[in-house]
Amino acid sequence: MFERMKAGWRLAKSVRKSVSGHKGLVTYPLLSGITAIIIFIATFLSLFFTIPLDSGANSSVLLIYIGSFILAYILIGFLATVILLSMMIAYRSILKGDNRGIRESLNKGFTYKKEAIEWAIFYSILVMIMRMIESRFRGFSQIIIGAVGSFIISISTFFAVPAILDYKCGPIEAVKHSVETITRNFGQTFGGIAYIDLYTLAIVLLGFLIFIFGLILGISTLTVVGFAAMLSAGIIIMAIGLILNFTYSNIFKLVIFDYANGKGLPPEFNESDIKIATRQKKSRFGGIMGNSNL
Repeated sequence: MFERMKAGWRLAKSVRKSVSGHKGLVTYPLLSGITAIIIFIATFLSLFFTIPLDSGANSSVLLIYIGSFILAYILIGFLATVILLSMMIAYRSILKGDNRGIRESLNKGFTYKKEAIEWAIFYSILVMIMRMIESRFRGFSQIIIGAVGSFIISISTFFAVPAILDYKCGPIEAVKHSVETITRNFGQTFGGIAYIDLYTLAIVLLGFLIFIFGLILGISTLTVVGFAAMLSAGIIIMAIGLILNFTYSNIFKLVIFDYANGKGLPPEFNESDIKIATRQKKSRFGGIMGNSNL
């Protein structure tokens, strides 16, 4: 157990080291987040000013709101997938010494627009079905069902976007490639790689605590300026943590997917750490890949 923890921790450091030298990679999650916020706010405001909730036929108005937000969710998923594909394209180009700019990477990412919209629709339906099932339960059982459902979706789609990038396939094939990559190369256990998130989750937690303390202290002791400063600092730190989490976790998925498909590892990664952290099955590559570049 402790050996896997240490290996997982070393992998987390490897991801950070691999990404930290290329600050432009964090532009992609920032762009994704800003785009999502703009779409959500634009959808809400356009609905609020054109069809107010108190405008009469409440059931039909509510359906319009729900339908509009579902479409907005799918649009956000589509753009997030394109941006994620673009980030992976940019990372691969960096490893090859090409180092594409964000515009060139986004242009390449948009060549996957058909696959991205299919994936966004598929994933949205998957999540909605899970939420519908979860809503039929109450109390502790609802929490368990939600957690199990989220875990199953997370694992089954772990390598889906890298699969779309390599095979330009639909969502069903992407999930098949993802599951096959896991079961063929790494068994069914991925506990060690959870430590990839510890760096970024610690940052998010720090920001959250600052935000909560700001709310608590602001009621009685802080000035207006101090109150605003603590809330702003908490939000900014949480945002930084989420941006880094998006970048590190998705780059790691790409690295592992490429490794499992015989493309080697970036120089910052050690093959033995991956085997230990993921309880890898007997290597199909016979350990000959070492730390070769992609």
